[in-house]
Amino acid sequence: MASVITDHPPQQLAAELAELLRVDWRTVWTGMPEGEDRLAEWCAGFGWKPLWLQSGLWVRTPGGGRLHLASSGGPGRPVTRASCIAWRVRADSTSEDEGVVPLALDRYAAHLAQLTSALGAPGWEGAWDSPDFPEPPAPGRWPDAEERLERQAPYRLAQWRYSNPLAPVIVLDLYCRAAGPGPGGGAIALTFHGPADPDPIGSPGWLL
Repeated sequence: MASVITDHPPQQLAAELAELLRVDWRTVWTGMPEGEDRLAEWCAGFGWKPLWLQSGLWVRTPGGGRLHLASSGGPGRPVTRASCIAWRVRADSTSEDEGVVPLALDRYAAHLAQLTSALGAPGWEGAWDSPDFPEPPAPGRWPDAEERLERQAPYRLAQWRYSNPLAPVIVLDLYCRAAGPGPGGGAIALTFHGPADPDPIGSPGWLL
């Protein structure tokens, strides 16, 4: 049987969304301050509690969720996106792989319906092989077209863009792998994308 690692119900993701929509993202994108005390004070301004540094900063949100603030160099560098994992599953053996995709698609549909009721219909929603798959908010945010078609990732994606250039691009994506060298798995993430780091140090890396 597949092991569910993270499972936040759609209603809980909607509650996290409501909190994130109230955040002053222009201040977040500027970057995290250096120093433990200053960082804790900065997080408190958004209602967050700092947890640990790893390719950016992980924080605890007021709703009890974990949010990853991606940065190419840690404190002092611009934050380029903020992501929370809504659902993650891993097959316990390769014999269970074929059941991963239907399960993942069902959970994705439930989360998408909840976000649609809160945000309205996404400006784009579709699968990895859609010919009009959107360009990422900034280079490197998801695999380029050739890699996406080869990896079938993101498997599905919904995107909300707004006319205000300072507003974050909101994305719900599903990464799902049903075949490969080991057991398959999948994850659904809600991400707020900001401006690209104009001078990145290394790469913030992928959550999956």
